[in-house]
This record gives sequence, structure tokens and C-alpha cells, in this order.
Amino acid sequence: MKFVALVVIAPSEYESDFKRIAKEAGASGATVFDAKGSGIEEKKTFFSLTFEGNQTVLLYILEEGMSRKVLRALKRFIDESENKGLAFTTPIVNLVGLDKALLEKFEKNIEEEERL
Repeated sequence: MKFVALVVIAPSEYESDFKRIAKEAGASGATVFDAKGSGIEEKKTFFSLTFEGNQTVLLYILEEGMSRKVLRALKRFIDESENKGLAFTTPIVNLVGLDKALLEKFEKNIEEEERL
């Protein structure tokens, strides 16, 4: 079984939307980081201070096949809403400490995909 890290970086106000969509597509148990963005255009605010916007980073550890399903669902949301979020996957070479219930969920997902 191959695993990937699925990372979502999006404006904080969309955090619950991204988590809901990922969960509906089969993902669960995200690690959430609060972050600050730094883009090309600086936004001026009160007293000419710059504000780049609050970002949320969601990290999911998923089985490779499930990650594709989740990434497709997230892509539809990103494309439709133009919320300037992004999502990507990266392979995980070694992994320890994954919950056994989550492993069973991944195995069931693989079995379902093989039946199709």
C-alpha cells in the first residue's frame, strides 16, 4: 500500500469548506496549521501596514488511490469558487504510527476500487 501526503493551502475562511469536501470524498483526520500568506501583491491596511491574509494549511495522510479521489473533489471546488486555494500530493516513502482503524479504511477503499 502506497501513501501520500495531501496538502491544501487556502484562505482561512474556506477551511471548513475544504475539510467538508475532503471528508465527503473519503479523507478524515486532517492536521490543521494556521499560516500567513506572502504573495506578489501586498495589500495595504490601516496605517499603511501590509497584510497578506491568513491562510490555513491542511495536511492529510492518505492511501494513494483515495488521495486522487479527494484531490479531484478539491480541484472542482477550487475551480468553481475561484477561492485561490491550492492542493497537491507528495509521496511518503516511510511511515510509522498510522492508526489501525485508518489502515482498515484504506484497505476497504482499495478493495472497492478493485471491484469496479
